[in-house]
Amino acid sequence: MKIAIFETEHFEGAYPVIRLFDNGENAITVFCYEQSFRQFQFLFKEDFSKYKWVVKQDDESKNHFIYRMYQEIKKGKMEILYLNTISNNFHSYALLIKMLKNVRTIVTIHNINNYFQFIPAFSLRRFIRNGGKKRLIKNTREFNVVSLTMIESLQKRLPSFKKVHCIPGAVFEKEKINAVNLIRGQQLKIVVPGTVDVRRRDYQKVFDLLYACNNLDLPIVITLLGGYYGDAGKRIIEACEKYILQFDNLQFYNAKIVDQPEFDKVMNESHFVWIPSVITTIINDEVREIYGETMASGNLFDIIKHAKPFIVPAQLRFDEYLQSSSFCYQNTNDIIEYIRRFINEPSLYYQLCKKALLNSENYTAENVRKRNQDLLLVQ
Repeated sequence: MKIAIFETEHFEGAYPVIRLFDNGENAITVFCYEQSFRQFQFLFKEDFSKYKWVVKQDDESKNHFIYRMYQEIKKGKMEILYLNTISNNFHSYALLIKMLKNVRTIVTIHNINNYFQFIPAFSLRRFIRNGGKKRLIKNTREFNVVSLTMIESLQKRLPSFKKVHCIPGAVFEKEKINAVNLIRGQQLKIVVPGTVDVRRRDYQKVFDLLYACNNLDLPIVITLLGGYYGDAGKRIIEACEKYILQFDNLQFYNAKIVDQPEFDKVMNESHFVWIPSVITTIINDEVREIYGETMASGNLFDIIKHAKPFIVPAQLRFDEYLQSSSFCYQNTNDIIEYIRRFINEPSLYYQLCKKALLNSENYTAENVRKRNQDLLLVQ
């Protein structure tokens, strides 16, 4: 079959979609923005040339790129259009879907409430956005969410004849990971992946843990593995710069983006992934989202991809496949007691890594395809 996949910013989430549709028979065209195109080259490496790439030019308007995508899909007689991220120009995408009425279209919804709850405001742009989201939902018959915990939340808002699939934000490729050991006396490496964004993660918790471990002489190092978002993110980086004037157990990046090779290297070398997630947040237009219910933390997909044990707030819902390699905490002291066990007895870490590896096996391309046969095994 001829497949069109569209992505703007969530390149790491589009990677599994491309891999899953790549069954050796499908012809895949990827429409993307320049920033994602750069990261895709890192991700696919020698497989990059397997796919056709159509990239938005810097001087090209978003609407013109959507029209160019329409032309390419019609000309190429593509049978499936997978829109993996839509964050603007909602009316245009709704029109695109309507014009491609004979093309099977799937839309990934990343923040569910934002498409169904509309907060009044004296803003023409917001009024237009909200109208576009309504049209997009109306014109779309099939949707995707990236976490099993989001399916019910979206399905109950839709008519029963509309389908909700779950293609996760990662596929597990065992050959690409490297096992890491924990050795007595060695620093325990904790990574907090993702953009430094206070809307998504509570960085005060990071500093609280660092100071507590310093007071207790616990040998840990924490890496904030991501570029920063906005002025609030920049202030977190400035706080990090002040911290390292006194201590040497915090690493971070004073940049807008961390390239994929560096990201994967640090992830592979870490012992634990920590998700200091906020639970309720506002991402767009004053609409509240709930992590684990109407949104999913992208950090969970880093955990899947790299088969890592992880530390997570007790209030955060996530796929049951990952439960046995997680530690759910109520406060910073819980985390301290947990990591102290592994510092004192490193052999325990090996057993935990075996669980993490088995859990990630649930997300191989083969297993995800089995759970999504009606979408991915189409003939």
